[in-house]
Amino acid sequence: MSDSVSGGVRDTITDAAQHVAGGVHSTIGQAGNAACRAHGGIGEVREVIRAQPITAALVVFALGYLFGRLGALIPTGSRRSTVQQRPPQR
Repeated sequence: MSDSVSGGVRDTITDAAQHVAGGVHSTIGQAGNAACRAHGGIGEVREVIRAQPITAALVVFALGYLFGRLGALIPTGSRRSTVQQRPPQR
């Protein structure tokens, strides 16, 4: 009876390992497809920048400005807290 139980556990583990391996294989395929699409998109962006460099520069400047303004709205841990700290004693 012990052999049949351990065999069932072994089958379950084997099935789980095959399921994980299939998921990893699928993810690798999706990453490859995304890389190909990104490479094609970069070529298109490069063509637009070469065709209209001033417009592209203005768009990049505007995006940088917007991201900077949005970043100012996000609190970070590096800022001082509102609690007053005592100056160091000499």
